[in-house]
Amino acid sequence: MRTAIANTLSRLASWLKPKSAPSSLTGNQWTGTSYLDSFQRNRQPNNNELLAELKGTAWTCATINASICAAYPPKLYVATITGTQPVPKCPTHPLDAKVEKSLRTRAGIPAHVAKAARIEEVLDHPLLTLLQQVNPVHNAFDLWELTTLYLEVIGSAYWYVSYDALGVPAEIWPLPAQNVNAKREPESRQLVDYYEYRTGAKAQRFRPDEIIAFRYPDPRNPYNGGLSPLRACFENVALASDYAAFREARFQNHAIPDALISPDEIIGEEERDRLETQWNSQYRRGGAGKVVVTQHGMKVNLLSHSMGDLAALADLKATKEDIANAFHVPLAYLTSQTNLANLQAARTQHMSLAIEPRLQRRDEKLNEQLIPLYDPTRRLFLASEDPVPVDQDAGLQQQALDLKYGIVTINEVRGERGLPPVPWGDQPWLPLNWAPSDFERRPEEMPGSGRNRKATDERE
Repeated sequence: MRTAIANTLSRLASWLKPKSAPSSLTGNQWTGTSYLDSFQRNRQPNNNELLAELKGTAWTCATINASICAAYPPKLYVATITGTQPVPKCPTHPLDAKVEKSLRTRAGIPAHVAKAARIEEVLDHPLLTLLQQVNPVHNAFDLWELTTLYLEVIGSAYWYVSYDALGVPAEIWPLPAQNVNAKREPESRQLVDYYEYRTGAKAQRFRPDEIIAFRYPDPRNPYNGGLSPLRACFENVALASDYAAFREARFQNHAIPDALISPDEIIGEEERDRLETQWNSQYRRGGAGKVVVTQHGMKVNLLSHSMGDLAALADLKATKEDIANAFHVPLAYLTSQTNLANLQAARTQHMSLAIEPRLQRRDEKLNEQLIPLYDPTRRLFLASEDPVPVDQDAGLQQQALDLKYGIVTINEVRGERGLPPVPWGDQPWLPLNWAPSDFERRPEEMPGSGRNRKATDERE
């Protein structure tokens, strides 16, 4: 008992101890150019400029990823090693065999959890209450969606965790990531000494143990940086914004009339103004389609103008594709020129290449920084459901084969579907002509054998 308490306190102390790093890693890790383009005319965008470009295709892709990740909130589980750990005191529920197998083999699950004798889902716990009742403003879906949205745009997201009088987390406040910076004191060996939240001239400091920081990987600064998908395609997003602004300006200020009226003879300014006023009053707004009768000859030439050329539209389409690729969003989500088969394939691709890694990164960060506040032994852990859709056709074919060859029984299949068992479903149903390879059929076993034994006896 004393050894267990000592190990628990040791783990807790090591987690609370500030994380130090070699002095060579505490400085600025990026020594490259600060310009955005090769002509050194546009500098790297700041966080506010990234938020300003969150529109159009970038907004669509970012919100798709954020809303889908929010639809898969993590669940709380507890692992128990038989003989060495007591039964959990919180209410739990046993897992389905398939769910448990999938959970044990999932990437990112600690080894001691994967090898535990029993894994159960926790139904009631203060951590679950905290994640449901986040703060007076946000609910659980808001928390998960905002967290992913900040990651998609800024590359980092921050939770401020406030504690009650007993030192238990009471509320979670997602901080606007564009206003947060990780700071170090001069000559400090710590990766982060404090987090500074600045709005205008006001600044507030938060201790590292008050902040849970989520980050996307950034090779320029792997310790405190975060490279967002929006930053990775910022040039393309800015190009799409410039094209939209150019098209709007050209539409409003093209300075080309729709028709040109040319009298056959020279007229004065008063006659010209009278004719222009009469023409506009009769044919503007709802006057289209009327006829005009003139007292003298004139020519009416209709003018047409183009809002853009085919090359510009082709460039805009390529820019849209580049933006979607940076966010790992399939193009089938962004166009109506698709079919059901393409949408299903796109959904599987999106869930496996984009959503699943995002959920795993989020869960591991919570297990690293949030779980030790409640359970230093780390029996508890958070894990999201597998978002990759199951191939129903392959599952049905495998189920049919399992039934055919007696691997599973009918009641086992009914149990997976939530149906009650039937009296005749506890034994495998096999073909009548099947028998073990070493079975020696004896004459006294032949009459009345098989499933049609009753019918044979009646004929006899």
